[in-house]
Formats: sequence, structure tokens, C-alpha cells
Amino acid sequence: MGWSKISRHQRGYGTAHDKMRAHLLATVVTCEGECKTNGIETLGTIADHIVPLSRGGTGERTNYQLLCKDCSDLKTLADKGATARPVGGVDRSGRPTSALHPWNRKA
Repeated sequence: MGWSKISRHQRGYGTAHDKMRAHLLATVVTCEGECKTNGIETLGTIADHIVPLSRGGTGERTNYQLLCKDCSDLKTLADKGATARPVGGVDRSGRPTSALHPWNRKA
């Protein structure tokens, strides 16, 4: 997949998006994705549209969530209809250390 020839501003990621990201970083701080679902506190760094702009999502606060890189990558794959292979190491017992590994997800 090559780089888009359309600028981020043309895709709807201009000044308003930058301000919303700053707001989320200042008020939410932790990841609102799989990490939160699994009871793990991870710093959020990516202002994500819950419903992507390309699918009719808006720039309203209710359509934003703060995600960590791992959760953002998982959501991007899910938005495309794909899944990710679990990544990460294992502890001394052989159990995966990644919070995103299926064995570590809460039912």
C-alpha cells in the first residue's frame, strides 16, 4: 500500500483534529481500547475516530477515543476486516506477556 496523494488536511485531519488529540492527551491519558477492556492501563498516544471519516464518521468528541499504538494497529486491521497475529515474548512459565494475546484477554 503506497502513500496517499491526498494531504492529511484534505482527508479531515487538520487543525481541529490536532486540537482534539491535544484535548484527549490532556484529559483521557490512558488507552480506551483493548487495554481498557482487559483492565490494563497503557498510555494513549493516538486520537482515533471510532467510526472512520472514510465511512462517514465525524470530528465530534463522541466519535473519538484515545488508543495506544498496539490497540490502534488492531483497530485499523479490524476496520479493514483483517486480524493480527499475537506478538510479544513469554514469561518463565511460557505464558505470552502481551496483553493483547488471546490467552490474556478476559472473556
